[in-house]
Amino acid sequence: MPFEWLKGFHQEMEKAPDYAEKTLAAYRLGMKAKGSIRGVRIEGDPEGCAAVRVLDPAAEYHPDKAPHLPLPDCPKGGRCRCVYRPVMAYEEGPGARDETDHER
Repeated sequence: MPFEWLKGFHQEMEKAPDYAEKTLAAYRLGMKAKGSIRGVRIEGDPEGCAAVRVLDPAAEYHPDKAPHLPLPDCPKGGRCRCVYRPVMAYEEGPGARDETDHER
Protein backbone atom coordinates (compact mmCIF):
# COMPACT_ATOMS: atom_id res chain seq x y z
CA MET A 1 0.00 0.00 0.00
CA PRO A 2 1.58 3.30 -1.06
CA PHE A 3 0.39 5.23 2.00
CA GLU A 4 1.29 2.64 4.62
CA TRP A 5 3.66 5.14 6.25
CA LEU A 6 0.77 7.61 6.65
CA LYS A 7 -1.41 4.96 8.26
CA GLY A 8 1.37 4.18 10.74
CA PHE A 9 1.92 7.86 11.41
CA HIS A 10 -1.74 8.44 12.25
CA GLN A 11 -1.88 5.40 14.49
CA GLU A 12 1.28 6.30 16.40
CA MET A 13 0.60 9.97 17.09
CA GLU A 14 -1.05 10.83 20.37
CA LYS A 15 -4.63 11.97 19.99
CA ALA A 16 -5.52 15.45 21.14
CA PRO A 17 -8.54 15.66 23.44
CA ASP A 18 -10.59 17.04 20.52
CA TYR A 19 -9.40 14.44 17.96
CA ALA A 20 -12.88 13.01 17.36
CA GLU A 21 -14.58 16.39 17.04
CA LYS A 22 -12.03 17.85 14.63
CA THR A 23 -11.64 14.74 12.48
CA LEU A 24 -15.36 14.07 12.21
CA ALA A 25 -16.02 17.76 11.44
CA ALA A 26 -13.59 17.56 8.52
CA TYR A 27 -15.35 14.49 7.12
CA ARG A 28 -18.75 16.12 7.69
CA LEU A 29 -17.59 19.17 5.74
CA GLY A 30 -16.40 16.95 2.88
CA MET A 31 -19.82 15.33 2.75
CA LYS A 32 -21.68 18.67 2.83
CA ALA A 33 -19.55 19.90 -0.05
CA LYS A 34 -20.84 16.93 -2.08
CA GLY A 35 -17.32 15.56 -2.35
CA SER A 36 -16.34 11.92 -2.66
CA ILE A 37 -16.67 11.14 1.06
CA ARG A 38 -19.84 9.25 1.91
CA GLY A 39 -19.04 8.44 5.56
CA VAL A 40 -16.40 7.27 8.00
CA ARG A 41 -15.11 3.93 9.14
CA ILE A 42 -13.17 3.10 12.29
CA GLU A 43 -9.91 1.34 11.65
CA GLY A 44 -9.29 -0.48 14.89
CA ASP A 45 -6.02 -1.57 16.39
CA PRO A 46 -5.74 -5.38 16.16
CA GLU A 47 -4.17 -5.30 19.62
CA GLY A 48 -6.68 -2.76 20.85
CA CYS A 49 -9.22 -2.80 23.61
CA ALA A 50 -12.21 -5.11 23.85
CA ALA A 51 -14.55 -2.23 22.99
CA VAL A 52 -13.09 -1.75 19.50
CA ARG A 53 -12.98 -5.47 18.79
CA VAL A 54 -16.77 -5.68 19.07
CA LEU A 55 -17.26 -2.98 16.42
CA ASP A 56 -17.89 -4.13 12.86
CA PRO A 57 -14.72 -3.14 10.93
CA ALA A 58 -16.80 -2.69 7.76
CA ALA A 59 -19.42 -0.45 9.41
CA GLU A 60 -19.93 2.93 7.81
CA TYR A 61 -20.98 5.85 9.99
CA HIS A 62 -22.24 9.32 9.30
CA PRO A 63 -19.82 11.63 11.16
CA ASP A 64 -22.67 12.71 13.48
CA LYS A 65 -23.28 9.08 14.52
CA ALA A 66 -19.73 7.71 14.65
CA PRO A 67 -18.38 6.48 17.99
CA HIS A 68 -15.91 8.96 19.47
CA LEU A 69 -12.29 7.87 19.57
CA PRO A 70 -10.70 6.92 21.80
CA LEU A 71 -13.62 4.76 22.90
CA PRO A 72 -14.71 5.39 26.50
CA ASP A 73 -13.41 2.02 27.75
CA CYS A 74 -10.05 2.23 25.96
CA PRO A 75 -7.25 1.89 28.52
CA LYS A 76 -4.78 3.60 26.16
CA GLY A 77 -6.60 6.95 26.19
CA GLY A 78 -4.83 9.42 23.89
CA ARG A 79 -2.40 6.68 22.84
CA CYS A 80 -5.24 4.68 21.28
CA ARG A 81 -4.17 3.43 17.85
CA CYS A 82 -7.69 3.37 16.40
CA VAL A 83 -8.34 6.00 13.74
CA TYR A 84 -11.10 7.27 11.49
CA ARG A 85 -10.87 6.60 7.78
CA PRO A 86 -13.05 8.11 5.07
CA VAL A 87 -15.41 5.88 3.14
CA MET A 88 -15.33 7.09 -0.43
CA ALA A 89 -18.33 7.24 -2.78
CA TYR A 90 -16.52 5.14 -5.39
CA GLU A 91 -15.93 2.24 -2.95
CA GLU A 92 -18.15 -0.78 -3.17
CA GLY A 93 -20.31 -1.41 -0.16
CA PRO A 94 -23.74 -0.89 1.37
CA GLY A 95 -23.68 2.89 0.97
CA ALA A 96 -22.21 2.87 -2.53
CA ARG A 97 -23.86 5.11 -5.09
CA ASP A 98 -24.86 3.73 -8.43
CA GLU A 99 -25.35 5.64 -11.65
CA THR A 100 -29.12 5.93 -11.13
CA ASP A 101 -28.87 7.29 -7.58
CA HIS A 102 -29.45 11.03 -7.86
CA GLU A 103 -31.07 11.59 -4.46
CA ARG A 104 -27.90 11.63 -2.32
